[in-house]
Amino acid sequence: MMRFKGISVVLGLLALLATACWPGPPPSELTYFAPYEAAIEAGSNLPGTGIRYAGLSDSRAEVLIDGQRTFKQKGDSLDWEGSPAEGASVDLSLRILWYTAEKLHVAGTAKVRVSNPAPQAASIPTEAPIQYSNAPVAYNVARGKYIPGTLVKYLGKEKEGAHLEGVEGHPYRKIADSIVWEGKLRENVYLRLNLRVLFIAEDSLRVGGMATIWIAP
Repeated sequence: MMRFKGISVVLGLLALLATACWPGPPPSELTYFAPYEAAIEAGSNLPGTGIRYAGLSDSRAEVLIDGQRTFKQKGDSLDWEGSPAEGASVDLSLRILWYTAEKLHVAGTAKVRVSNPAPQAASIPTEAPIQYSNAPVAYNVARGKYIPGTLVKYLGKEKEGAHLEGVEGHPYRKIADSIVWEGKLRENVYLRLNLRVLFIAEDSLRVGGMATIWIAP
């Protein structure tokens, strides 16, 4: 019973987030906010960024940010903004957790923006060096429109549930049922959405869940 109560709470919170409706053309930009944690080997860059860990220097962490040298301690900020692939920008807001001569450990948030997405069904290159996971998303999708970033279209409410186009197999989903989609947003940028149905209406469908983005520069 507690398990189902927990699921209900999560779905309820996601429903509160699902305020954006997509009645018009597809969005020209998709934005995702994800928690982020990484370990940077000494002498290496954080993948897809200009952050490079040079190693220890007088008990401090020596870091190069786009070639500019700086010295950091535990708890210090470490930010970077740039474009690891065409049409994709990343804004990292990090803090240094701890470091040794071999590794620098950081954690914080990543804001990922993908401009002019053109979703296509595609296999995910899970070996891609840049990955941002567990980005919460919620959408209110108008009938006849696509879930943003996907080829899944909401066709309307029927007695079997939400009628969907672009999903594998059975095309209907009821409240709390899952919708999973994998594909390419644009060249070298990939998306996996794992959603749940939050609310079904005649003219709109609310969904919420998690997104994972891969970038293969």
